Amino acid sequence: MSNLPRLLIVSEATLSLNGKGVNRTLANLFDNYPSDRLMIFAPAEQMRNEPTAPQWQQQSCSFREHYISPLRNRFGFLVKSFINFINLQLLDWLPIPNKVKIAKFAPEAILICPITPLCLLMGWKISKQFQCPFLIYFMDDWVADDNTRWLSGSVQNVTAQLLRNSTGWLMISEQLQESLVSRYQVTPKNSIIVHNPVELLEQYAPDFNVIEGEPFRVVYAGSIWQMHYDAVAVMAEAIFQLRTEGKAIELILHTDQSFWDWYKEKWELWQVTNGDFIPYEKLNNALIKADLLLVASSFLPDYYHMTQCSVQTKITDYMASGRPILSCGPTYSACNQFVKKWNCGLVCETNNVSEVKLFVAELMENRDKNQRYAKVAYDVLKQNFEKNKVSSELYQWISKTTLKTSKEITRI
Repeated sequence: MSNLPRLLIVSEATLSLNGKGVNRTLANLFDNYPSDRLMIFAPAEQMRNEPTAPQWQQQSCSFREHYISPLRNRFGFLVKSFINFINLQLLDWLPIPNKVKIAKFAPEAILICPITPLCLLMGWKISKQFQCPFLIYFMDDWVADDNTRWLSGSVQNVTAQLLRNSTGWLMISEQLQESLVSRYQVTPKNSIIVHNPVELLEQYAPDFNVIEGEPFRVVYAGSIWQMHYDAVAVMAEAIFQLRTEGKAIELILHTDQSFWDWYKEKWELWQVTNGDFIPYEKLNNALIKADLLLVASSFLPDYYHMTQCSVQTKITDYMASGRPILSCGPTYSACNQFVKKWNCGLVCETNNVSEVKLFVAELMENRDKNQRYAKVAYDVLKQNFEKNKVSSELYQWISKTTLKTSKEITRI
């Protein structure tokens, strides 16, 4: 792999071993990339909160995200948009921090993976500063309704420029790619769909047998943002109603304490079990104790763009456990579409509590059938989303895509 390009990653995701979502996906994807040929460029605050994994720390560098710090009071809420406007404008006007260190690294390719306007703009600045091919990776459609502006640009303008001028697109789903093509009227020069890859270790091969005894455990692992909450809540209320009818069933949430606290009153009302946050390296040990693993996508119109386009990181992690997946969300949910495409789990496409209750009650009576989906999921994972396989294919694609463009730039 010595012929791989020197790759600069610009993202809020710091490739931390303790990260979740985008962070975890990037860390998994680039774990096998030669560490001396990879540099991380991320916001300083993110670097402090989620330090880059040891193998990449030496070549990581950061930039200041706030030139004017947010106010932590009621007045701060009123001026938040104005402060954000000023910070983005200063980011656009001022020189790139650590430019000398980046120039010394001499990137041969750039990967921009933005989660907020901050790295969207910084990625655009970097792509113009260093004359080498750049790639854009979106893991959800957060830009769909982001109308953030600053004096010299906007999220919508920069997104269009990045998509139009990039050497290639990495996308979390076909739906996301189609949405961006339609909205910005641009077709990618090259593209690849990239999901979270999972390392399969022989000593952790799953046991596909039905778990004997009670209670029937439905487990949810991960963050509970608003684009997840209403679907988790529907499931929680349905399971609570089953409990009141004498069914031995419980919902266990493995999530950060903050997500538990935000909705604590509801969780306690519905007798949800707080399973606490589980570190990634221990996650599978928690998943294998479940009868069902829950994926939740919002039914609310406000989150349509996120639900329709984002395949959640947890799905492939779930697939490694040998436990059946239950994806709860609307028909257009990218997670539901993924599960149906690969026939790797069960899908619940209603947010009517009574209907969900009947659906879950039926699953409780069909544990053997559920487990057949778990076996299919593991086989699909092994053939399509295993870490070494995905990494190899991605690195070859990056090398081939950027090498061709590099030659074109050299000729110019």
